[in-house]
Amino acid sequence: RTMDGKSSREERRKQRELEEGRKAGLIPHELDEDGNAINPHIPQFMANAPWYLKQDAPGLKHQKAPKKEEESQEWYKRGVTTTKATKFRKGACENCGAMTHKKKDCMERPRKVGANKTSKDIAADEYVQPDLKLGFESKRDRYNGFDTDDYAKVVERYEAADALKQKLAKQKELERAFRRANRKEGEASDGDDSDDDSSSDDDDAKVADAAATGFTNIKRAVRAPGGGASGTVRNLRLREDTAKYLRNLDVDSAYYDPKTRSMRENPTPNADPADNFFRGDNAHRLDGQVVEFERMNR
Repeated sequence: RTMDGKSSREERRKQRELEEGRKAGLIPHELDEDGNAINPHIPQFMANAPWYLKQDAPGLKHQKAPKKEEESQEWYKRGVTTTKATKFRKGACENCGAMTHKKKDCMERPRKVGANKTSKDIAADEYVQPDLKLGFESKRDRYNGFDTDDYAKVVERYEAADALKQKLAKQKELERAFRRANRKEGEASDGDDSDDDSSSDDDDAKVADAAATGFTNIKRAVRAPGGGASGTVRNLRLREDTAKYLRNLDVDSAYYDPKTRSMRENPTPNADPADNFFRGDNAHRLDGQVVEFERMNR
């Protein structure tokens, strides 16, 4: 080699003759670290490993996926109770008396007289967590160490709420049945009034159920000078109504703009006007007092 570390012309010529001989089969193939023969037709930029892998011998070992190390199946323990000594032990912390750390690493308030002299109020030993071997996925798994028993409490709370709702609904139904049973037969006026009362109760129950589902209102954050505030915004349509773009699935029908949620033309022009409740957004601009308002603005 030359002074600057580069190979000389003679060395490059010998290397080239060696490669040609291996390709022709006159010279045995080169072996890698594992003793496997290297195909001489593999380009040099593929056979040579990058410098940061610190692989001296050529080979294709760096081209293969590395073997995954065995990962720990356990997780860090939480809420572990440890023993608490009654007197000072040799080698313990001179400040609090715990055996798991020294005085310079103690996190408690420095005592006026340490536990090594008083042997009182000895702190409990900290639980030393095991050194777990975690891979890339295990370190970033948000549900690693998740205890399903904790979520069972949430399920029980929701089940109790549903049972309470069913109990209240059943109680209201019994009250309505009791009122119907006490109506006086023969008095048509009283019967009509009671029917109206029962129908109004049913309507109130339906409205309460619709409000409980949360479909009628949407809460969103509104920017304010003092911070975020919550405002109630009504939906553009009820969930029970058919969407505009589902009234006519023909591709050549009225155009639906998803950004503004508007369909200006009539999607079903051949339908019966008595049954056609939606005739396009432009139809609303020609109904009611819109025409008169536009005439006044001209």
